[in-house]
Amino acid sequence: MSSVNVQISQILLDASSSNAETRRIADAKLKEWEKTPNFYPTLLEMTFDNSIDIHARSLSIIYMKNGIEKYWRKSSPCCLPPEEKSRIRQTILKTFEEENNALARQLDVAIAKIGRIDYPNDWPNLIEIILQAIKMYDIDPNPKNRLISYRGLTLLNQVIKSLSSSRISRKINAIAPELLSNTVSQFINNINQFITKFTENSSNEADIRYNLEFALYALKCIRKIIVFGYNHNNITPDSDPIKFLNILLEYMIKLFSIYQTLKDSSPYTELLLRIIKGCGKAFINIQTNNPVQFTLMERCPEVVSWYWDKINTYDRKTCNIDYEIVIVQGMEIITHLVKNPDLVPTSRAEAEQNEDLKKIDNILRNVIFIPTFVEALSEVLIFKYLSFSENELSNWEFSPETFVCDEDSPSCESQLRICAETLFLNLFSSYSEIIAPKILVYVQKASEITDKASKDDILLKDAIYSTIGLGANNFSEIIDFDSWFLNNLLQEGLNKSPNFVIIRRRISWLISKWISVKVSKEIRPKIYELLISLLVPEEDLVIRLTTINTVHSCVDDWEFELDSYLPYNEAIIDLCLRLIFETTEFDCKIKIINCLSVIVERMGTKVVVCAEKIINILPQLWDSSGEEQYTFKSAIIVILTKFVIALRQDSMQIYNITIPIIKKCLDTSTKSQYYFFIEDILELWQGIVQNATECSPELLSLFQPLLTLYDYGTTLLTVIKITESYVVLAPDVIFQQYGIDLFNRLSEVIDHPKPEIVKHTVRIIDFSLQICHHNQCLPSIIEVMMNTPIFEKMLETIMKEKGYCLAIVDYLSIFARIMLCDANIFLNLMKHLGQKCEPPQDSILKPMLQTYVDRIDTIGHPRIRKLVGLALSNILPILNQDTIDQLQGIFVIMSDILIEVLDSGKKDLTVNWHDDDNIELEEESLDTIRRNELVKNDPINNINIFDFFKSKLSELETIAGGPQSFNDLILSHMDQMIVLQVQKLIQ
Repeated sequence: MSSVNVQISQILLDASSSNAETRRIADAKLKEWEKTPNFYPTLLEMTFDNSIDIHARSLSIIYMKNGIEKYWRKSSPCCLPPEEKSRIRQTILKTFEEENNALARQLDVAIAKIGRIDYPNDWPNLIEIILQAIKMYDIDPNPKNRLISYRGLTLLNQVIKSLSSSRISRKINAIAPELLSNTVSQFINNINQFITKFTENSSNEADIRYNLEFALYALKCIRKIIVFGYNHNNITPDSDPIKFLNILLEYMIKLFSIYQTLKDSSPYTELLLRIIKGCGKAFINIQTNNPVQFTLMERCPEVVSWYWDKINTYDRKTCNIDYEIVIVQGMEIITHLVKNPDLVPTSRAEAEQNEDLKKIDNILRNVIFIPTFVEALSEVLIFKYLSFSENELSNWEFSPETFVCDEDSPSCESQLRICAETLFLNLFSSYSEIIAPKILVYVQKASEITDKASKDDILLKDAIYSTIGLGANNFSEIIDFDSWFLNNLLQEGLNKSPNFVIIRRRISWLISKWISVKVSKEIRPKIYELLISLLVPEEDLVIRLTTINTVHSCVDDWEFELDSYLPYNEAIIDLCLRLIFETTEFDCKIKIINCLSVIVERMGTKVVVCAEKIINILPQLWDSSGEEQYTFKSAIIVILTKFVIALRQDSMQIYNITIPIIKKCLDTSTKSQYYFFIEDILELWQGIVQNATECSPELLSLFQPLLTLYDYGTTLLTVIKITESYVVLAPDVIFQQYGIDLFNRLSEVIDHPKPEIVKHTVRIIDFSLQICHHNQCLPSIIEVMMNTPIFEKMLETIMKEKGYCLAIVDYLSIFARIMLCDANIFLNLMKHLGQKCEPPQDSILKPMLQTYVDRIDTIGHPRIRKLVGLALSNILPILNQDTIDQLQGIFVIMSDILIEVLDSGKKDLTVNWHDDDNIELEEESLDTIRRNELVKNDPINNINIFDFFKSKLSELETIAGGPQSFNDLILSHMDQMIVLQVQKLIQ
């Protein structure tokens, strides 16, 4: 081993050291070497150097593989030179003889990455080389060639996977037939050899295992070639993929027959099952991508029949999780045949003209899904697969909380039952006329099973009830749930026999499925009584947790009536609170919190009767949950938000809980909490501010942290809305303590690319101006704003943007608001901004007025048009050359606005401003009341624009020296048609 290789090897090992400083130095050295000539070819050669430590060899190929991603493409900066690439391509093919499986896998990935870029232009013989390697063992069967052929197959699998990306799938299309031919040949040859050797009781275990591994990888390649290498619209019954599937069934049958004879300890069991599952994947792949040709396939009915046999004969008591995947595959195949939109004509014309769909309809109805098969399949699904397995019952007994969580979020172990449920629902939907009469018989049979029955009978009863719950929508016209509940389910649910534990749990679950489908209001009190009995501490924990979900569904139902629920609320709340401390799994606690959240939300203001007992436990739950229980803490924040909205002004009484939680989540030392909770925290925060009667010191202490959140773009809109509510709640204290900071922050987002953010930012400024004008402190707030870049940013956009821009309309409304509030302040602002221009100007009043004249047609909102009209009217008495020069344009604007008023049939262009952003708030929320008061006091809604314009015109006339002087000095120099029109309008 050369000294260079020794040095690189040591640095690679250092790069994986547990010492941070050692890693830092090694990483820096490697980054330096990356751009050194021949670094990557050297790394590759080290991979094949057996004298180097195996860990260093692994690191060298991993580092080289990552280097391919960065430097192999010709467009990459510091792209590897062609001679180095050529050297790597030649050296890396030594992978065929690499004995270490882990290294070989990494080398396969590296070759696939290169092939994805270089094939076929720069590495045209890649596929040919791989195919030659695969055939080596067939040509000369010896151990060395067997390794080469095996490596060739694993490499081909990886290369096909790489070439099959959607962007470059055309690369594999051209070679798909050749690849399929070679891989099918490998699969058939090796399966035949395995069958021969197995039947002859060959003692060469290694040789037989190699046959199975060869077949397995060949099958993996075949699946990828069929899925990615063929245009599925062009696949016909005579095409190679369909021909292979017809052959595949035959081999799957043979392999399964052998599998059934093996014991679990057999060295071939696992590999055989993997191949059988691979066959199932091949069927599912082609069915998913081309359901028409799969269904028309000659042996499609045989495929269904084979899987049906396995579904029918499987004994779930064996709990063979690996084998159950075969059953799941069979259910998936049948499900896709039962209900698949691609197999059904979309119109009458297609049904008459499409011969393939006619054949499919005949196959499905008269060959596969004949009545006897549908009946048998539905019966097996109900009685075998919809009932609980021994594993699930054991889980219920020894880990009830895990059981409940698995029911809501199915695990791998319950995948079989989930597939069975899906298949049954689709089957019932398509063949209800066959299945429904049977179900009614089963329901009658279930009603006869009492708590004295055997365990198997009770499980049967549970499975039948499960069927009725799953198909609630389909059974709604067949079964009268009200009568069934009152005559059967209620008594069974109240039956506390230990033998009926499963049934009580199922009845609770049934209610949750039917409550939103067809349950009358009259029986809901009886349902609440039953649910309370199922929540008592003496009841089984699984039943209690299932009933929590049911309560959630009942309260969250569209038909929920608060008055009928209220008598039972206290008992339900008490039982929920008790249960939350008895559970240990936080997923279960979350269910209870979410249930309580829905109750709080639906009770509204009436929640006050039970608020204290719920709220008091929340800090304890928060503190006991630990640092990593983000979802649980998020649920607590959500329920607090619901309480704040429900309690309205009384929510100030829980500041001792809500505000500390907000501060904890904003703590800079725990950034992870910020990212997990920020959206929920902001909703809580917004609710608090909107329902506050005053800005208390605790609430005010959150305002400075709020301003820091302007740096986070994803939640910026909500942050601005909260700021808006603060300004409406306590403008004086906000402006006095945080004025400069606030408007500096607003200036940073006033030109944001998102219109919603600009709209709400402008609204804050507009509210600020309205409030300060009303409180007679407008000059002070204007001065604060002038000390920030906010006016300059708006002005820059107004002057530079030539086309239509929604933001400009918003900006013009702000300047119009100032003009309306105080014309002199507006003139001073124009002078101030003029000094900021390049070059400086005495004032920008004239170009600003011209902007209103030019852009009035882009202002569509009646409110803003009236605001502009009032503002321009208010500027008229300021008799200077700038206003005189723009007077004709102002007359044109006023003429248009006044005509709009007359055309609308109203005396004035008064606007009732509906704020769409507050639709989620209750009408009585204090924030809504405060905003409505602002709108009510807004001059836009109080001033008659005709009278106002006329009065300001009279003031201008007086200042000009009377009517005659006004006419001679000003009006005579204007377009007389415009002057006459205005005079006529204001008379």
